[in-house]
Amino acid sequence: MTISFKRLGRLGVMCVALVFTTTIAAAQDHGTAEEAQAMVARAIALFDEVGAQATMDAINQDPAPDFLDGDLYVFAYDPADMISAHAVNQSLVGLPVAGFTDVDGKAFGQEISDQATAEGVWVDYKWVDPVSEEIEQKSSWVVRHKDHVFGVGIYKP
Repeated sequence: MTISFKRLGRLGVMCVALVFTTTIAAAQDHGTAEEAQAMVARAIALFDEVGAQATMDAINQDPAPDFLDGDLYVFAYDPADMISAHAVNQSLVGLPVAGFTDVDGKAFGQEISDQATAEGVWVDYKWVDPVSEEIEQKSSWVVRHKDHVFGVGIYKP
């Protein structure tokens, strides 16, 4: 189907432009898969440089400038499958990952731990977007590194 801007008239062209720019703006409000993967890589590089405790402390800072950017943020699990760092909600630190389920009942906390590899994988679930404060579809890039799991998720409204 071809749309002729001549046929749409001025109002039609303005409507098409509004829909297009609104769609672009909404997409730009969310972090990308590449940005999520890069943030995980930065957390792992810090871990290798300064060790586990200093890395978790850096991620748990409030705010965590290197590990929080809009709706992108780092979370980490320790070898005992406890949350050891969370750049947005430090009250989750120390909780067992097995207890985390999404609104559909998916046990994503344990799934992240079970599926994380040294190469990295994506795990899908629903979670609250810290920017919109709405429950949205989320896909987290998770990497297992030296018995820890590091993750950053992207939201897909």
